[in-house]
Amino acid sequence: MISQEQLNALYDAEVVDQGGEKVGTMGQVYLDNKTGEPAWVTVRTGWFGGRRVFVPLSTAEIVHTQIRVPYSTAMIKGAPDIPCDGHLSEDDEQDLFEYYVVDDGPAPSA
Repeated sequence: MISQEQLNALYDAEVVDQGGEKVGTMGQVYLDNKTGEPAWVTVRTGWFGGRRVFVPLSTAEIVHTQIRVPYSTAMIKGAPDIPCDGHLSEDDEQDLFEYYVVDDGPAPSA
């Protein structure tokens, strides 16, 4: 699991897709409603970071100063439009779990 300290060090880090292409930059960290652990990050995409989309941390890995996710840029940019207003509702979080086809909650620690 990616720790809060690791994420703090990566503020504005590049988020790259499964092919190593830059999708955008990391924005905010959101906590899982059940565990309180970091579970999602927003990615600022498009011109001047105009759109923000959510990506799960349970499938991400930190490599140097990048956050790598196992999704295509098109899939990330096609994620549901969910307001980045400081809290994810349980319904919004469930929509994201279903969209990214990840288990309901963070992956166990290695």
